[in-house]
Amino acid sequence: MKRTHGFSGKIEAVVCYCEEERDLKPGARFGPVIRDIYIVECCTEGYGSVIINGTEFPVTPGSCYVLLPGDTVIHTADIQNPRKGIWCSLDGAAVGRYFAQAGISSENPFVPSHLFEKICSWIRNMIEVWTEDSAGAPLMLSSYAYGLLGTLLREKSRHLEGIGWIDRTVYLMESCYHDTCSIQWMADQIGLERSYFSTTFKKYVGIPPYRYLTGLRVRKACELLSSGVGVGEVALSVGMDPHNFARIFRKQTGKTPLQYQKEKLYPTAIHL
Repeated sequence: MKRTHGFSGKIEAVVCYCEEERDLKPGARFGPVIRDIYIVECCTEGYGSVIINGTEFPVTPGSCYVLLPGDTVIHTADIQNPRKGIWCSLDGAAVGRYFAQAGISSENPFVPSHLFEKICSWIRNMIEVWTEDSAGAPLMLSSYAYGLLGTLLREKSRHLEGIGWIDRTVYLMESCYHDTCSIQWMADQIGLERSYFSTTFKKYVGIPPYRYLTGLRVRKACELLSSGVGVGEVALSVGMDPHNFARIFRKQTGKTPLQYQKEKLYPTAIHL
């Protein structure tokens, strides 16, 4: 369910949905599913796991993690003590950049544990306002979304003094992903030696720059495939070699571009 409470035009951050989840059955398993929005989940009690692109991450009380668009995700609940918690979904033009700046990635989806209660507080605020049909509800929901993102960025900024170029690099990737830009080209644009550029980017973002760029391109490809654009045209539109596109796309999503497109255009299953 995707709902924007009346927002229109270019949206930087918006709450699409939020709720408390307490009815997972022991041993439940959902997925695989590929979403086109961002999901923030907080486990308040119980146990389970989340499998992202084939990598399994345990979920325990106090776990908070972010699921990114385009990732193939499977949710599981412990057979004796199934996990329960709260979650929200976010969308908007800048949300992906904010999460990337905070160091969140498919390989590093977890929020620092000491921020758990703060993130839960923002989501609980969303849940409280969600059912309101008032003129101020959309603004309040948007403010809570920014509060959640701001909490993550504020924490990360304490470790980023003197390396503001990482933000510029992420912006550069989002602006030029459709071109055949290389890591060397980006390092040159930032004015850094390539090895230092790559090593430092990985240290603070969580993955090497080429993997971040590849993930960005695959997410953009998912958007185009969902709109019915041909596979060959999609590859060129996101700056990828058509001969390698299918292999890379399948490695990232677990599906070929055609399989992904058919599921989006002709859905046959109910997704979580």
